Amino acid sequence: MSIRLALLRDVTRRLGACRSGNSAVEFSLAIPMLVLLGFGAFDYGTAQVESVRLNGAARAGAQQSLYNSNAWQATDQAEQTALEEYVGHALTPDQVAAMPVSATATAFCACTAGATLACTATCPDGALPGRFVSVDMTRTVPLTLPYPWVGSDEVTVAGRAVVRVR
Repeated sequence: MSIRLALLRDVTRRLGACRSGNSAVEFSLAIPMLVLLGFGAFDYGTAQVESVRLNGAARAGAQQSLYNSNAWQATDQAEQTALEEYVGHALTPDQVAAMPVSATATAFCACTAGATLACTATCPDGALPGRFVSVDMTRTVPLTLPYPWVGSDEVTVAGRAVVRVR
């Protein structure tokens, strides 16, 4: 039994003294995490850029209602402007239908306290309600890797803008 124990000590001592493969083992253990972090940073950056683009396009769509304050409830023009701002050129109805981005505009009246009410009503403080236009845009962005905590291979990114017309 002492021969086996001596042999085991000798093998252990030799393995402890040999360091030529340590960097390869450490690299093989670290590279999956580095790749996951790299792709995660890329996917997060892509979603962040899309969020900025959607917010800018929604802002342009909402500001469209400021040009004609008499027709501020014409939300279809705000939606069209938001989508055109997103792509950077004029769109036909067929192109709008095929886009991966959706735009929804809503016209509403609200008081300064935040209560939404009919435009013909009066606010609790006796003032007339303000007229607002809100444009919401959404798009699903595909992910590079299937992350287990996301639950799907794409993430939904949204942008929103609200302007007071009057």
